[in-house]
Amino acid sequence: MDLLNGGGLPTLLRCREQYPAGATHLGRLARPRHIGQLRETLDADFRVGIDNDAFSKWSLPAFVEQIQRIELALWGRVLRQVERLAPLAPLGLDAAAMGLTPPKPLPPWHKNLLFVTVPDVPFDAEATARRFADWALFMSHLPLALCVQDGAKAVGIPWGWPNLRALFMAGSTEYKLSDEMAEICREGKRRGLHIHCGRVNSRKRIRHLLALECVDSIDGTGFDEWRDTNLPWGLEEVSATSYQLMLGAG
Repeated sequence: MDLLNGGGLPTLLRCREQYPAGATHLGRLARPRHIGQLRETLDADFRVGIDNDAFSKWSLPAFVEQIQRIELALWGRVLRQVERLAPLAPLGLDAAAMGLTPPKPLPPWHKNLLFVTVPDVPFDAEATARRFADWALFMSHLPLALCVQDGAKAVGIPWGWPNLRALFMAGSTEYKLSDEMAEICREGKRRGLHIHCGRVNSRKRIRHLLALECVDSIDGTGFDEWRDTNLPWGLEEVSATSYQLMLGAG
């Protein structure tokens, strides 16, 4: 399991050298308000997830700018809309159907880019589904993450959406710990998706997620705001293969 930290590249490089588990389990969670040196971070071999800040500081202009900065980091330029829509051809939204010249295929994403979260509505799966339908049309050239919110099972998961690559365990604390969330994430893992959990700030929560044996990465503000106090033990916790193995190691 990786711990994705909100620090910039210089901070991440220092922590990777300073903490033993940092070399293999430290990554970055970038956000619209803090997305500088994205290409350099990816090239430095940090695995990176990109959040949308819907939980705390949502800003539409900042999010639109973030998409452009991701494109600059991956492809060296801001893309045309027809290029962003190209992955939706299986849904009948290809360039030819719209009377446009089909674009050349884009080069693959950087191997260290884990996901980009589609805008969501905290604690509300139905509203999140509507927002996903609005935004995923313009983001499917990227590795998308759906934020799984309270009530997601009743609403449904768009498993077949082009370039859905991750599930982001969001929602209330009670829902995150529910059997329903675990069931959805295990199904996502079975389908080959990356599973990430947000707002994880305690040993107890990390051990719960390890025990699920399907979670690939976490983040938590406690590891951002009190980095030098909490990262050492957080990285040691996530470096265990599972909660059972960690107990056995003693």
